[in-house]
Amino acid sequence: MYSGTCHVMSAGMESWHPNPDFFFKAGGGPILDLGPYYIANLIQLLGPVESVIAKTSIPRKQRKITSQPRSGDMIEVETPTTIHAILSFKNGAMITLGASWDVQVHQHSHMELYGSKGSMYLPDPNFFGGKVSLIQEGREMPLKLWDHPFGVPNQIHGELAKANYRAAGLAEMGMAIHMGRDHMCSLDRALHGVEVMTAILASGESGQSIKMTTHCDRPRALDPEAAKALLAACF
Repeated sequence: MYSGTCHVMSAGMESWHPNPDFFFKAGGGPILDLGPYYIANLIQLLGPVESVIAKTSIPRKQRKITSQPRSGDMIEVETPTTIHAILSFKNGAMITLGASWDVQVHQHSHMELYGSKGSMYLPDPNFFGGKVSLIQEGREMPLKLWDHPFGVPNQIHGELAKANYRAAGLAEMGMAIHMGRDHMCSLDRALHGVEVMTAILASGESGQSIKMTTHCDRPRALDPEAAKALLAACF
């Protein structure tokens, strides 16, 4: 893969969360709140990040809560809510990341990866499952799909049924420690992801490119049999 894009953008949390203030304080914002899902997915697909450069802004210094029970209250915004970053990976790929809570509507895909022979469209990494599409020479290519248990919807979000198996990560960690093998949500990968996110925010403040000091390996793929074992362990 040479390059790609990923976007996590919405109008913000104040329209639905009962106490959304913390989302707009230091330690909040779209990068630290939703970035972990997107950046972790990129690390799994492409490996570690080498450097980042970003621009950040706070378009609205105050935001009005429209959710109950505090509708009408104002929030002082103290952290960037619109971020545009470029992530340069050690394998040579360059990914553009857009994260914002100042977008009313958009038509960007969640994640797209571009290679020499085609493009890949990936589903929302905030949830499990979803369609993966590979386009080559203007047509969608057939993919050999896993009958993966983590792709089965198990929750209703709004009017949509979605797959959400977050507790499986903890179960996999426990199982891996017990069996003496590397666990997928390892300290190295988590630390690297946190450094990427905090570097994006630091780059937005300084205007400088920031080189990563941490490293991690890509985790192994979680095949259907391993996923079934995790489901049996934690659900």
